[in-house]
Amino acid sequence: MTAQHPAPPFDTWLWMQAWSETWCAGLDPAGAGQRLRAQRLARLIDATLSGSPFYRRRHPGAHELADFRPVSKAELMAHFDDWATDRRITRAAAQAFVADPACIADGWLGNYLLWTSSGTSGEPGVFVQDARSLAAYDAIDALRLRGAGPGQVSLGSWGARQRFAFVGATGGHFAGVVSMERLRRLVPAALAPEIRVLSVLEPLCDVAQALQAQQPSVLITYPSCAAALARLQEAGQLRLALKEVWTGGEQLSAEQRQQIQAAFGCPVRNNYGASEFFTIAWECAHGELHLNDDWLVLEPVDERLRPLPVGEMSHSTLLTNLANLTQPLLRYQLGDRVRRVAERCSCGSAFPLIEVQGRADDTLRLRDAQHRPVTILPLALETAIEEGAHVTQFQALCGSDGDSIELRFEASVGDARAAFTQSRRALADFLAHHGVSGTRISMSAAEPLRQRASGKLRRVVMLPAAPVRRKPPARAPARR
Repeated sequence: MTAQHPAPPFDTWLWMQAWSETWCAGLDPAGAGQRLRAQRLARLIDATLSGSPFYRRRHPGAHELADFRPVSKAELMAHFDDWATDRRITRAAAQAFVADPACIADGWLGNYLLWTSSGTSGEPGVFVQDARSLAAYDAIDALRLRGAGPGQVSLGSWGARQRFAFVGATGGHFAGVVSMERLRRLVPAALAPEIRVLSVLEPLCDVAQALQAQQPSVLITYPSCAAALARLQEAGQLRLALKEVWTGGEQLSAEQRQQIQAAFGCPVRNNYGASEFFTIAWECAHGELHLNDDWLVLEPVDERLRPLPVGEMSHSTLLTNLANLTQPLLRYQLGDRVRRVAERCSCGSAFPLIEVQGRADDTLRLRDAQHRPVTILPLALETAIEEGAHVTQFQALCGSDGDSIELRFEASVGDARAAFTQSRRALADFLAHHGVSGTRISMSAAEPLRQRASGKLRRVVMLPAAPVRRKPPARAPARR
């Protein structure tokens, strides 16, 4: 690798250790898995209190995980320079690095990989992955992520004769594209599959055309994108012979899964992950999500951040990453709604089951100048505004006829009028790039609409058509 592009971090010894420990934990989650979890937690607490000034000041005398108060992304980013255990790591240096898209997947400071999160919670994050955490993510992906049972290796789709297509956010140092580029660089050419990365911001017809030319064996993308491509496959506008579809990053509904499987005639493998921990839970062959609780601690909590019993849907979730000793995350407010399931899965794995209630944004149906339908994916629209306007706390409400989009902003946005000006410009450019014509963009001072059950904000909403009010039948004149 040239000096301009340092190789991504990879430690052979840590990789072999993570692989063997993850294998052993898969054979005996309740025994070996829990022993490894306890060892990793003790090591994390020791490394955190000895190396992180932020945590040391915040938790003097802490010994157990329960001694640590929940912490938010905003608080950690505000104290970024005192957060990491490697004192060379500063916010200014990290943000300067991720500001350059040419550095995606480059090694940073000789030991680290950087990726960023979106600002859906109000604060974009910059996350430092050390070689130990990357080794853990690699082992989980290889041994669990593709639906393998206890002790099985799930590399059946990986190899030199396979073709992978990744359709996702590509304009920055996002976890998905950074991980794909890292694999591309690390795996020897003789063993590596063909990997093509496509931007979800491109028009769906262009994405479909690129996929048609590549003919991938595995498609990796968001559920909304996979479902939109499935509709093209059903309509005969796309002809792919996929072996698997891997989804993540959004809520996968039962209807989407059925549509994708029926259209492509292959299994759908879903996972639950985050920028803070790449694969929190993996989906088994029975379609259930299993928590990687040998590598992390996930605490479902109520609105006051108090732990909930098994079986209750949480208001939020606290994450502790047991793999990363460089940028510690202990009882970090992840924000997702999760329910722990008491029953053991029929697949045979003893890893705990969870249910995740993610945000389900709507795919928009707009029109071009010839009144032909144009599909707009929700995550693409969100990314266009986040990256183009640097605004994160917004909601886009689309009229049922597709002729109008109303932008609303949360109270935390200081100057809503300035945010609207920037967002309207970014959104108009994005829609024009997709060939959308005649859609009005307006601003409303009203509060964003929220889901009734959870109070969570849906970012992109297609409003239902107003019910048609029929005039009552004319009454016959009364007889005299």
